[in-house]
This record gives sequence, C-alpha cells and structure tokens, in this order.
Amino acid sequence: MENWTYTETEDTWTCPAGQTLHFRKESKEIVESGYEIRKRHYRSESCPLREGCTKAAGNREVVISLERLRYQKQAREILRSEEGYALAVRRMTEPESVFGQLMNNKGFRRFLLRGMEKVTLEIGWLSLAHNLLEQATNDQKRKAAIPH
Repeated sequence: MENWTYTETEDTWTCPAGQTLHFRKESKEIVESGYEIRKRHYRSESCPLREGCTKAAGNREVVISLERLRYQKQAREILRSEEGYALAVRRMTEPESVFGQLMNNKGFRRFLLRGMEKVTLEIGWLSLAHNLLEQATNDQKRKAAIPH
C-alpha cells in the first residue's frame, strides 16, 4: 500500500499499474483485547494485470484500516523527527544489545511458553538471569581493580 495513491474526494485507491479500486463496503472487527477495528473494502472492476498482482479468483480487493494508516504515518513522522532519531539511537544502545546477548551468547531463539502471561514471566526470568550475570561480572572487575 506504500506505493498506492489514495484519492479522498473519490474514496478510491490507485495501484502502481494505474488501476483504480473503488469503495465497496465497510466492516468491523473486534480483536481479542476488545478494540474495534473499522475496515474499508475496495475492489477493482477488472484488471488486465490481475494475475501478476493476486492469485485470488475474481476482482482484486484490498481491505484497509484508514485509522491504522493514520497511526503509521504519525509514527513515521515521529521517528523521522530529531527527537525520534535520538530515541532510536538510544534504543540501539540500551535494550538491543541485551537482546543480542540473549540470542547469541545464551542461545535464546524462541519462547518456550505460550500466552502473554507466560511469555512475560519467561522474559522476566531471562532478564533477571542477564542482570545477575552482569552484576557478577561487575563485582569481579571491581575486586580485581582493588589493590591488595
């Protein structure tokens, strides 16, 4: 959808090949958390390039959440700002190295448990183990630096 063009006055989407998809219907989906997502369905009349775009039978249809697109645009703008860049740089140096150590040095590849509560518990244990190992390493360095 990044390469598609939205025409608000006509409520249509145009694909990179120049085919126009017109609004067909609106639907609602309630996710597990209870959040309601409004989706808009757009469909092309007939497209000679359909085979290169989709394997589905019939006309090309896309389902879009305009609210999600607005949030994505807002997030991109924030990330491209000076403050967003500073936060991204800070993130690279703070938690990302920990995840890298867990994956490369400790062999963590995937969660063993399922469900948000269990995964939260598992990442808590991994974090605790990482912090204890870091503390032990720092203690050894301090002891080695103290002259006897």
